[in-house]
Amino acid sequence: MYVDLDKTTPRYGCTYCNRCNSLFGVSLCKIKNRGCCFYFPKFYLVDLHNMCKSIDGLQTLHSIVNNPGTVLHEYYIHAKGYFDKEGYENYMSNNYFDIDSYSNNNFKMVINEANLSNKLAKISDKTMFFRCCPFVKEGYGCTIPAKYRTYVCNFFLCSEVIDSIKELDNYDLYVRERERYMRWLDFENQNLEHILRENHLSLSSNLEGVIKALQELPKEDYEFPKLPPIITSDNLPKNA
Repeated sequence: MYVDLDKTTPRYGCTYCNRCNSLFGVSLCKIKNRGCCFYFPKFYLVDLHNMCKSIDGLQTLHSIVNNPGTVLHEYYIHAKGYFDKEGYENYMSNNYFDIDSYSNNNFKMVINEANLSNKLAKISDKTMFFRCCPFVKEGYGCTIPAKYRTYVCNFFLCSEVIDSIKELDNYDLYVRERERYMRWLDFENQNLEHILRENHLSLSSNLEGVIKALQELPKEDYEFPKLPPIITSDNLPKNA
């Protein structure tokens, strides 16, 4: 695991993700190769502030707003994606999954239908297996540049990865720095919301007004530290 910077936006990268067999990467909907991107992202004011400072950022913002499932709330944008409601209801009624319908051959080699059913039973929110982020391109990944993604997307680590590195040197350092960064984002977001409220602006009532206000406000950059990589010689569990 390592820290990667896209301009001034940090993210945690993991070299194992390109051969993921994680339970979080299982998709039971029609979009099979979506990785762990089942999350419908929420973009907060601090994210929008970053986008409003460049042409490509504004283009990204407009693509988010123009997503058919996007909902503008007062001070955040919720971009809803694909949800296989019929497949979800069918699974919940029958508690059945056809392993042959899953397209990842590497995954099928390490897990059978009974094993998957046992693992799924431990997950309370099974909608995650029937959802897909609206900005994921099947077989490609996220179409939003890392510098404009949410902190959830840039810092998500699945339980399999965490279990493989949590006893290693520097893991606590990664956790601590992520928490510091998230506190800073929350502080910046609260300040931006306070300014917009004072000016009677909200995303749901005046999107262009909010964009103009954010463009005029100075932006602070967080100096995320250069953390040493976490390296393990052991393979992640093959039956993850």
